[in-house]
Amino acid sequence: MSFRDRSALVSIAALLVASVVYAVALVSEASGSALADVTYQPYMVGFVIVLALVSIAGQVALAVTSPREAQAPADERERLIAWRSGSLRGYVLAVGAFVAICLAMAEVSWFWIANAVLALWVLAEIAGGVLTLTLSRRGV
Repeated sequence: MSFRDRSALVSIAALLVASVVYAVALVSEASGSALADVTYQPYMVGFVIVLALVSIAGQVALAVTSPREAQAPADERERLIAWRSGSLRGYVLAVGAFVAICLAMAEVSWFWIANAVLALWVLAEIAGGVLTLTLSRRGV
C-alpha cells in the first residue's frame, strides 16, 4: 500500500473517529430531549479539534515511519487520482450547499442546517478518500 493510500486511510479513520465522538456527545447531551435543543456549537468546535488532532497525529506517524515516501513527489497517476477524488468531493459539497440552502429556505432549525452541512462535508471527504483508495487499487 502506497503512502498516499495509507494517508487516505488515516484521513477516513480520523473523520470517522471525530464523527462518532461528536454524535455520542450530542446524543448524551440531549439525554432524551430533542436534539435540536442541544447547544451544539461547542461540540462542533470540539469535533474540529478532535479531527485536527487525530489527523495530525496519524499523518505524523505515517511520515515518521516512511520519510522517503512522505517526501516523494506525486507521479502522474497519483495526480490523476487526486484530481478525480477532488472532483467527487466537490460534487458532494455542491449537493451539501444545495441541501443547506433548501433547509434555510424551509426555515429549519439552525441545528439541523449546521449538522447537515457538517455531515455532508464529512461524507464528501470520506467519499473522496474511498475513491482515492479504489482508483489506486484498480490501477488507474
